[in-house]
Amino acid sequence: MADADPRSPRPDAPQAGTAVPPTAAGKKPRDPFLDNARGILITLVVIGHTLECFDGKGDYLGGAIHTWIYSFHMAAFVAISGFLSRSYRNEPRQVRRLLTAMAVPYLIFQMLHEVGKTLLLGQEFHLQFTSTAWTLWFLLALLMWRLATPVLRALRYPLVFAVAIAVIAPLDPGLDGTFTLGRFFEMMPFFVLGLVTTPEMLQKLKTMRHRVWIGVLVLVGALAFSFATHEMFSVARFFLRGSYADGPYETPVAIIMQVLVLAAGMIGTVALLLATPLGETFWTALGARSLTIYLLHPLVLLPIRYVDEPFAWVENWWAPLVLVVIGLAITAVLSRRIVATVTSWVTDPPIGNLLVKDEDAASRGQRRTV
Repeated sequence: MADADPRSPRPDAPQAGTAVPPTAAGKKPRDPFLDNARGILITLVVIGHTLECFDGKGDYLGGAIHTWIYSFHMAAFVAISGFLSRSYRNEPRQVRRLLTAMAVPYLIFQMLHEVGKTLLLGQEFHLQFTSTAWTLWFLLALLMWRLATPVLRALRYPLVFAVAIAVIAPLDPGLDGTFTLGRFFEMMPFFVLGLVTTPEMLQKLKTMRHRVWIGVLVLVGALAFSFATHEMFSVARFFLRGSYADGPYETPVAIIMQVLVLAAGMIGTVALLLATPLGETFWTALGARSLTIYLLHPLVLLPIRYVDEPFAWVENWWAPLVLVVIGLAITAVLSRRIVATVTSWVTDPPIGNLLVKDEDAASRGQRRTV
């Protein structure tokens, strides 16, 4: 996500308006294309969770929309995160970003989720970190993928390796959500897909002839396919988080479905990128604040998620369309600059210098010991 980009400048980088040579700025300009893609995807994330919380995915229309979203949206998010991780080398400034944008927010929001459950359900407070709360699996999985990046980049065929891991790991009947290991292994191919994508390859995708039409047609075709087939299987198949033993299928069939789910995610990712606008749009600001939206929207939906009685109006056929609008509204509000500014102390705590050694000081220390 945007806030966790390892290319982010150092905290001591010169401020705007300071005369700095181009090579000293240490910051590449943001690509509105990637921000647009993340803006679209974070909107789909919020819509999907809104459908879940209001139980608006149980009927035909809601189920089709929900299944379509889950068939590719997190795959694309993970792939973009992989692309932005290509420069990760465990350097101090990158480790600082891992801690302030992923590790510390994970701990903070894990606690907030548990507090919310305690207040809303009237149960005893239990603080746990091994079992991730609702949406927080992504932060923990992304943290582990980033740390594994140098190893993955050293492999001769990293994508083949990742697909093999994603297919073999669920053979373990004990694989579950502990430390989000299920998703770490099973969604790794999407991260590696982004990791092995070069800027040149992405540029070819941007300049492909009729790219938008092709992308839209594929996504609309996937939606139509979801309408035709979503009642035949559970959307949980796209969650990629557990063992084959947890599902209703025999192992050979489960393996085939796993491969098909991985293929659907990769095709959907490419289609989404093809359909994404290149220049600055409404989606750009949403993408730039995607991590803030990702962390805050579950707290907005938490009271609905744990409501005792479902809303009667959700049983109407048109309810999923209303829920889509509600999801869009939540995304728009949380994307406002003032929201990001006010909540930055929890979504991106400014404590990196307290946790990681100063890079320049460490370099000076090394020179003194040589």
